[in-house]
Amino acid sequence: MNNDKYQTSATGRCDDKDGACDVLIIGAGPVGLSLSLSLRGLGLDVRLIERQPLKAIATPQFDGREIALSHRSVDILQNLGAWKRIAPDEISPLKSAKVTNGGSQARLHFDARAVGADKLGFLVSNHNIRRALYDEHLECGEACLITGAEATPVKTSGNGSSVTLADGRMFCARLLVAADTRFSTARRAAGISASQHDFGKTMIVSRMKFEHPHNHVAWECFLPGGALAILPLNANEASIVQTFAPEEAARQMALGLDDYAAAAGKRLKGRFGALHPASERCAYPLVSVYANRFAASGFALVGDAAVGMHPVTAHGFNLGVQGQDILARQLRRALGCNRGIADAGALKAYERAHQKLSRPLYWSTLALAELYARETPVARLARRAIFDVGRALPPARKLIMKNLTQPLASAEMARQTSFENY
Repeated sequence: MNNDKYQTSATGRCDDKDGACDVLIIGAGPVGLSLSLSLRGLGLDVRLIERQPLKAIATPQFDGREIALSHRSVDILQNLGAWKRIAPDEISPLKSAKVTNGGSQARLHFDARAVGADKLGFLVSNHNIRRALYDEHLECGEACLITGAEATPVKTSGNGSSVTLADGRMFCARLLVAADTRFSTARRAAGISASQHDFGKTMIVSRMKFEHPHNHVAWECFLPGGALAILPLNANEASIVQTFAPEEAARQMALGLDDYAAAAGKRLKGRFGALHPASERCAYPLVSVYANRFAASGFALVGDAAVGMHPVTAHGFNLGVQGQDILARQLRRALGCNRGIADAGALKAYERAHQKLSRPLYWSTLALAELYARETPVARLARRAIFDVGRALPPARKLIMKNLTQPLASAEMARQTSFENY
């Protein structure tokens, strides 16, 4: 394969005039770029279409989101060559996590040492992950990246799919993969419905400097008026994640940074001393999505287009990067058996495996988020019951921690049977 044909031009536009390719990925976010890298070395013509300009992909800006990476996800990023591109001081260890319920002193404690690990995972800023994946793509990737390109009509069929861009260019692919957003237009065009839940809340994220050490312990505090999470970072900083009703969120965003930090410290009852702003704030509406199918003839969904999670359990990015890894492995197997890149059996095996991984997490997270958003007497009793059961059943906590700390190799061995028999 002539790699020169697949290099991105300075404008981010594809210089190749032939619009036919093997795999067309809509969306060059972390999951789309990861999938393109996962398909290296197969002799495929892979292309990525991204509506944002090249600058936004090549030099992503801080967006407030700190990603809690499981050991399995880190293994995938290492295999892709992206992990080594993240500076060590930008990687924060997550040693343990604590969950509190309202003003109660009762806590659920998730300590990695209970399962023989030294950390539950790692915290890395979203923009650093995106930059690392793009840099790996630029230096070692084989896919052509087409930026500033809005995909308008999308047509899917068993004989191949086509995408027409706003500027009139058309691309045809044997396999079309939607990796755009949880509001994926490609998913709708393919006739795949999705269950969507609008929580009616706004998430505000920002970095703050702590007076007292956090010891790299994460906190999830379910408080009256909305949840507050602490994601511990290096240099005794942390990402403070708060959820509010829209009206209160607007009031919080209107506060000066110092006043906002002081209000967050007050909600924490001074547990970490004075808090000082270390970044601007970013606000995001809370909406979760679960596609009712992850694949169709010549078409697949990955990332948020397949599963858009509520952030309370920090599984969203992990599901995205692990989902594309499952898809890539299935496609590699299909090609190895001369079945073709859009093999129906491979796509069905991907759908089955990723649903098995994601469905329990999604629906349990949805139920948990809804439960903690309510302030009725029944909801308060239910929350207390969950804490009592969690404290009384250490095996349940160990199961959650093993899922976080399990490396990719062990997880892959555990899934072999369901993957191979398609």
